[in-house]
Amino acid sequence: MTFDSTGARMNERRAHVLIAIPEGEVRRSILREIGGPESSEISLAYNFRELESGACCSAPDVIVMSEEILGNALSLCEAVRRVAAFAPIVVLASAESQQDLAALVVSGAADVVTLSAGYAALAAAFVERRLNSPPARSREFGSAWNADLPSDFAEVLRHEINNPLTGILGNAELLLSQLREKLPPSSVQRLETVVDLAVRLREKVRCLAAEPSARESGVHSVSR
Repeated sequence: MTFDSTGARMNERRAHVLIAIPEGEVRRSILREIGGPESSEISLAYNFRELESGACCSAPDVIVMSEEILGNALSLCEAVRRVAAFAPIVVLASAESQQDLAALVVSGAADVVTLSAGYAALAAAFVERRLNSPPARSREFGSAWNADLPSDFAEVLRHEINNPLTGILGNAELLLSQLREKLPPSSVQRLETVVDLAVRLREKVRCLAAEPSARESGVHSVSR
């Protein structure tokens, strides 16, 4: 189910937030807080399989996930690690689960919100920060933008490279999750290398796609 804004112009790219929270008051509260901006598109997943599949196919900008969708088949840390390969993730979790996600929080892949007073507003603030904070530009790619490029080049780059790249990530992650115990260690290591390299390439693409907007903002600021 997708909530689309009718006011957004067709030629503008809209931020996509994928929410995976069981039906109930928590999901309703989150939707009230982050479902308003006209520039955003919100889609819902009802279990982890739908979340992973949706993240793989739609390449969201931010994911909001509750640990309640996992059941007993998968640990929270493993689930967040797998989904964070597709997009930054805001996790709704118990205070006891926070320490399990410490490494992912430190790396910048995830933010954690406990279900205490004001949790929905805090989650919405994390989502807004993620959407409004373009990734830092990688220095080795800086010279690529010194030339005058078409204004829509970054968007073409993002879609033409990032979409199949997301599919590579999703399939590699699924193979790892399904075959890790059956494959020899060398094959597992190769699959993990594919995932790591694809994540790095995806971040480079994001940096490149964000650069023209940053340059335009700088020009506008100087000209005022």
